[in-house]
Amino acid sequence: MFKKIAALTLSALAVLTISALGAGVSGRLVIKGSDTMLPLANQWAEDFQKKNPRATISVTGGGSGVGITALINGTCDIATSSRPIEPKEVAAARSRNFVPKEFPVAIDGIAVVVHPSNPIKSLTVDQVRDIYTGKITNWSQLGVKAGRIVAVGRDTSSGTYKFFQEDVLKGAKYRADMISLPSTNAIATTVSQDKGAIGYIGIAYAKSFAKKVKVLPISFGKGKPAIYPSDNAIRSRQYPISRSLFCYTRGNPTGLAKAFLDFVMSPEGQAGVRKVGYVPIK
Repeated sequence: MFKKIAALTLSALAVLTISALGAGVSGRLVIKGSDTMLPLANQWAEDFQKKNPRATISVTGGGSGVGITALINGTCDIATSSRPIEPKEVAAARSRNFVPKEFPVAIDGIAVVVHPSNPIKSLTVDQVRDIYTGKITNWSQLGVKAGRIVAVGRDTSSGTYKFFQEDVLKGAKYRADMISLPSTNAIATTVSQDKGAIGYIGIAYAKSFAKKVKVLPISFGKGKPAIYPSDNAIRSRQYPISRSLFCYTRGNPTGLAKAFLDFVMSPEGQAGVRKVGYVPIK
Protein backbone atom coordinates (compact mmCIF):
# COMPACT_ATOMS: atom_id res chain seq x y z
CA MET A 1 0.00 0.00 0.00
CA PHE A 2 2.75 2.41 1.04
CA LYS A 3 4.73 1.51 -2.10
CA LYS A 4 1.67 2.30 -4.25
CA ILE A 5 1.16 5.69 -2.53
CA ALA A 6 4.86 6.49 -2.88
CA ALA A 7 4.79 5.61 -6.57
CA LEU A 8 1.74 7.80 -7.14
CA THR A 9 3.38 10.65 -5.24
CA LEU A 10 6.55 10.40 -7.31
CA SER A 11 4.49 10.34 -10.52
CA ALA A 12 2.61 13.44 -9.45
CA LEU A 13 5.86 15.23 -8.60
CA ALA A 14 7.30 14.27 -11.97
CA VAL A 15 4.27 15.71 -13.77
CA LEU A 16 4.51 18.92 -11.76
CA THR A 17 8.23 19.21 -12.47
CA ILE A 18 7.75 18.68 -16.21
CA SER A 19 4.92 21.22 -16.24
CA ALA A 20 7.04 23.77 -14.40
CA LEU A 21 9.97 23.28 -16.73
CA GLY A 22 7.84 23.44 -19.84
CA ALA A 23 5.77 26.43 -18.77
CA GLY A 24 8.30 29.23 -19.26
CA VAL A 25 6.95 32.66 -20.13
CA SER A 26 3.92 33.31 -22.28
CA GLY A 27 2.40 36.06 -24.38
CA ARG A 28 3.01 37.72 -27.73
CA LEU A 29 6.15 39.67 -28.66
CA VAL A 30 6.51 41.79 -31.80
CA ILE A 31 10.04 42.44 -33.11
CA LYS A 32 10.59 44.70 -36.12
CA GLY A 33 13.40 46.53 -37.87
CA SER A 34 16.84 45.85 -39.31
CA ASP A 35 17.06 43.72 -42.44
CA THR A 36 20.68 42.97 -41.50
CA MET A 37 19.47 41.52 -38.19
CA LEU A 38 16.49 39.63 -39.63
CA PRO A 39 18.18 36.18 -39.74
CA LEU A 40 19.58 36.82 -36.26
CA ALA A 41 16.23 37.84 -34.77
CA ASN A 42 14.60 34.80 -36.39
CA GLN A 43 17.25 32.53 -34.89
CA TRP A 44 16.73 34.00 -31.42
CA ALA A 45 12.95 33.73 -31.76
CA GLU A 46 13.17 30.08 -32.82
CA ASP A 47 15.52 29.14 -29.97
CA PHE A 48 13.55 31.14 -27.39
CA GLN A 49 10.24 29.57 -28.39
CA LYS A 50 11.69 26.08 -27.99
CA LYS A 51 12.32 26.93 -24.35
CA ASN A 52 9.07 28.88 -24.00
CA PRO A 53 6.44 27.17 -26.16
CA ARG A 54 3.61 29.37 -24.84
CA ALA A 55 5.33 32.50 -26.17
CA THR A 56 4.49 33.75 -29.67
CA ILE A 57 7.08 35.91 -31.41
CA SER A 58 6.55 37.85 -34.63
CA VAL A 59 9.73 38.94 -36.46
CA THR A 60 9.73 41.25 -39.50
CA GLY A 61 12.30 43.45 -41.24
CA GLY A 62 11.80 46.58 -43.29
CA GLY A 63 14.82 48.50 -42.09
CA SER A 64 16.18 49.95 -38.85
CA GLY A 65 14.28 53.20 -39.32
CA VAL A 66 11.04 51.31 -39.85
CA GLY A 67 11.60 49.35 -36.64
CA ILE A 68 12.40 52.40 -34.54
CA THR A 69 9.35 54.23 -35.92
CA ALA A 70 7.21 51.22 -35.01
CA LEU A 71 8.65 51.27 -31.48
CA ILE A 72 7.86 54.97 -31.13
CA ASN A 73 4.31 54.42 -32.43
CA GLY A 74 3.77 51.47 -30.11
CA THR A 75 3.30 48.85 -32.83
CA CYS A 76 6.28 46.70 -31.82
CA ASP A 77 7.85 45.68 -28.52
CA ILE A 78 11.48 45.47 -29.64
CA ALA A 79 13.13 47.36 -32.50
CA THR A 80 16.23 45.86 -34.07
CA SER A 81 18.70 48.33 -35.53
CA SER A 82 22.04 48.14 -37.34
CA ARG A 83 22.79 51.73 -36.32
CA PRO A 84 22.50 53.75 -33.11
CA ILE A 85 19.20 55.50 -32.58
CA GLU A 86 19.23 59.13 -33.78
CA PRO A 87 18.61 62.18 -31.54
CA LYS A 88 15.45 63.08 -33.49
CA GLU A 89 14.10 59.58 -32.88
CA VAL A 90 14.83 59.85 -29.15
CA ALA A 91 13.00 63.20 -29.15
CA ALA A 92 10.02 61.61 -30.90
CA ALA A 93 9.99 58.85 -28.28
CA ARG A 94 10.11 61.40 -25.45
CA SER A 95 7.07 63.10 -26.97
CA ARG A 96 5.33 59.73 -26.47
CA ASN A 97 6.45 59.73 -22.81
CA PHE A 98 9.23 57.14 -22.92
CA VAL A 99 12.99 56.98 -23.41
CA PRO A 100 14.27 54.13 -25.62
CA LYS A 101 16.52 51.64 -23.84
CA GLU A 102 19.51 50.51 -25.90
CA PHE A 103 20.94 46.98 -25.89
CA PRO A 104 24.08 46.21 -27.94
CA VAL A 105 23.52 42.54 -28.81
CA ALA A 106 26.07 41.56 -31.50
CA ILE A 107 28.93 42.85 -33.66
CA ASP A 108 28.92 43.06 -37.45
CA GLY A 109 31.42 43.86 -40.15
CA ILE A 110 30.08 45.38 -43.34
CA ALA A 111 31.65 43.37 -46.14
CA VAL A 112 32.44 45.09 -49.44
CA VAL A 113 31.67 42.57 -52.17
CA VAL A 114 32.22 42.30 -55.93
CA HIS A 115 31.55 39.70 -58.59
CA PRO A 116 33.86 36.65 -58.28
CA SER A 117 35.36 37.37 -61.71
CA ASN A 118 36.55 40.84 -60.68
CA PRO A 119 40.39 40.80 -60.38
CA ILE A 120 40.52 43.58 -57.77
CA LYS A 121 42.34 42.29 -54.67
CA SER A 122 41.55 44.93 -52.04
CA LEU A 123 40.41 48.52 -51.52
CA THR A 124 41.14 51.35 -49.12
CA VAL A 125 38.32 53.09 -47.26
CA ASP A 126 39.02 56.19 -49.39
CA GLN A 127 38.62 54.18 -52.60
CA VAL A 128 35.31 52.74 -51.38
CA ARG A 129 34.18 56.29 -50.56
CA ASP A 130 35.22 57.55 -54.00
CA ILE A 131 33.30 54.72 -55.67
CA TYR A 132 30.11 55.42 -53.75
CA THR A 133 30.29 59.20 -54.15
CA GLY A 134 30.90 58.90 -57.90
CA LYS A 135 34.54 60.03 -58.13
CA ILE A 136 35.55 56.59 -59.37
CA THR A 137 33.22 55.25 -62.06
CA ASN A 138 35.28 52.62 -63.88
CA TRP A 139 37.34 49.75 -62.55
CA SER A 140 40.18 50.83 -64.85
CA GLN A 141 40.73 53.81 -62.49
CA LEU A 142 41.75 51.19 -59.91
CA GLY A 143 44.04 49.34 -62.29
CA VAL A 144 41.82 46.40 -63.23
CA LYS A 145 39.76 45.46 -66.27
CA ALA A 146 36.18 44.95 -65.13
CA GLY A 147 34.38 47.71 -67.02
CA ARG A 148 31.99 50.31 -65.67
CA ILE A 149 31.38 50.25 -61.92
CA VAL A 150 27.80 49.46 -60.91
CA ALA A 151 27.40 50.68 -57.32
CA VAL A 152 24.70 48.84 -55.38
CA GLY A 153 23.40 49.80 -51.92
CA ARG A 154 20.42 49.86 -49.60
CA ASP A 155 17.45 52.21 -49.54
CA THR A 156 17.11 55.15 -47.14
CA SER A 157 15.08 53.21 -44.53
CA SER A 158 18.08 50.98 -43.90
CA GLY A 159 20.36 51.40 -40.90
CA THR A 160 23.20 50.03 -43.01
CA TYR A 161 22.57 52.78 -45.60
CA LYS A 162 22.95 55.46 -42.92
CA PHE A 163 25.86 53.81 -41.11
CA PHE A 164 27.78 53.36 -44.37
CA GLN A 165 27.08 56.96 -45.35
CA GLU A 166 28.32 58.32 -42.02
CA ASP A 167 31.21 55.92 -41.39
CA VAL A 168 32.59 55.40 -44.91
CA LEU A 169 31.29 58.34 -46.94
CA LYS A 170 31.83 60.75 -44.02
CA GLY A 171 28.38 62.22 -44.54
CA ALA A 172 28.72 62.78 -48.29
CA LYS A 173 25.84 62.01 -50.63
CA TYR A 174 25.67 58.68 -52.44
CA ARG A 175 26.27 58.81 -56.18
CA ALA A 176 23.09 59.60 -58.10
CA ASP A 177 23.21 56.42 -60.16
CA MET A 178 23.57 54.01 -57.23
CA ILE A 179 21.10 51.13 -57.42
CA SER A 180 19.14 51.28 -54.16
CA LEU A 181 17.63 47.97 -53.11
CA PRO A 182 15.13 47.07 -50.36
CA SER A 183 17.12 44.23 -48.78
CA THR A 184 20.65 43.01 -48.12
CA ASN A 185 19.81 39.75 -49.87
CA ALA A 186 18.90 41.72 -53.00
CA ILE A 187 22.29 43.49 -52.95
CA ALA A 188 24.18 40.19 -52.70
CA THR A 189 22.09 38.67 -55.49
CA THR A 190 22.64 41.65 -57.80
CA VAL A 191 26.41 41.66 -57.23
CA SER A 192 26.56 37.92 -57.89
CA GLN A 193 24.97 38.46 -61.29
CA ASP A 194 26.75 41.63 -62.50
CA LYS A 195 30.48 41.50 -63.31
CA GLY A 196 30.92 45.25 -62.78
CA ALA A 197 28.96 45.50 -59.54
CA ILE A 198 30.09 46.37 -56.02
CA GLY A 199 27.94 46.21 -52.90
CA TYR A 200 28.04 46.35 -49.10
CA ILE A 201 26.40 43.70 -46.92
CA GLY A 202 26.46 42.39 -43.36
CA ILE A 203 29.06 39.71 -42.73
CA ALA A 204 26.47 36.97 -42.14
CA TYR A 205 25.08 37.56 -45.64
CA ALA A 206 28.61 37.58 -47.07
CA LYS A 207 29.19 34.16 -45.52
CA SER A 208 25.93 32.78 -46.92
CA PHE A 209 26.86 34.07 -50.40
CA ALA A 210 30.48 32.89 -50.08
CA LYS A 211 30.56 31.09 -53.44
CA LYS A 212 28.59 33.75 -55.29
CA VAL A 213 30.36 36.99 -54.33
CA LYS A 214 33.96 37.98 -53.59
CA VAL A 215 34.64 39.67 -50.23
CA LEU A 216 37.36 42.31 -50.44
CA PRO A 217 39.91 43.04 -47.70
CA ILE A 218 39.75 46.74 -46.74
CA SER A 219 42.53 49.00 -45.44
CA PHE A 220 42.28 52.19 -43.43
CA GLY A 221 44.44 53.96 -46.02
CA LYS A 222 47.20 53.82 -48.61
CA GLY A 223 50.22 51.92 -47.33
CA LYS A 224 48.27 50.28 -44.53
CA PRO A 225 47.44 46.55 -44.49
CA ALA A 226 44.19 45.41 -46.05
CA ILE A 227 42.13 43.50 -43.47
CA TYR A 228 39.76 40.68 -44.33
CA PRO A 229 36.52 40.79 -42.25
CA SER A 230 37.21 37.69 -40.15
CA ASP A 231 35.40 37.27 -36.83
CA ASN A 232 38.55 38.18 -34.90
CA ALA A 233 39.21 41.28 -37.01
CA ILE A 234 35.62 42.43 -36.57
CA ARG A 235 35.59 41.74 -32.81
CA SER A 236 38.84 43.67 -32.30
CA ARG A 237 37.66 46.43 -34.67
CA GLN A 238 40.80 45.95 -36.77
CA TYR A 239 38.51 45.59 -39.76
CA PRO A 240 37.74 49.20 -40.80
CA ILE A 241 33.97 48.86 -41.27
CA SER A 242 32.85 47.23 -38.02
CA ARG A 243 29.80 48.16 -35.95
CA SER A 244 27.52 47.09 -33.13
CA LEU A 245 24.00 45.78 -33.68
CA PHE A 246 21.24 46.90 -31.31
CA CYS A 247 17.86 46.14 -29.83
CA TYR A 248 15.68 48.96 -28.46
CA THR A 249 12.71 48.84 -26.09
CA ARG A 250 10.20 51.36 -24.75
CA GLY A 251 12.08 52.17 -21.54
CA ASN A 252 13.29 49.34 -19.30
CA PRO A 253 11.82 46.09 -20.63
CA THR A 254 9.49 43.98 -18.53
CA GLY A 255 7.73 40.66 -18.86
CA LEU A 256 8.21 38.79 -22.13
CA ALA A 257 10.46 41.47 -23.67
CA LYS A 258 12.82 41.30 -20.69
CA ALA A 259 12.85 37.50 -20.75
CA PHE A 260 13.66 37.56 -24.47
CA LEU A 261 16.52 40.05 -24.11
CA ASP A 262 17.90 38.14 -21.11
CA PHE A 263 17.98 35.10 -23.40
CA VAL A 264 19.65 37.10 -26.20
CA MET A 265 22.50 38.08 -23.85
CA SER A 266 22.83 34.59 -22.36
CA PRO A 267 25.50 32.12 -23.55
CA GLU A 268 22.83 30.30 -25.57
CA GLY A 269 21.61 33.50 -27.20
CA GLN A 270 25.14 34.59 -28.05
CA ALA A 271 25.79 31.14 -29.51
CA GLY A 272 22.93 31.93 -31.89
CA VAL A 273 24.83 35.04 -33.01
CA ARG A 274 27.78 32.87 -34.02
CA LYS A 275 25.50 30.31 -35.66
CA VAL A 276 23.93 32.92 -37.93
CA GLY A 277 27.31 34.36 -38.89
CA TYR A 278 27.73 37.51 -36.83
CA VAL A 279 30.14 38.07 -33.92
CA PRO A 280 29.00 37.66 -30.29
CA ILE A 281 29.02 40.80 -28.17
CA LYS A 282 30.43 38.81 -25.26
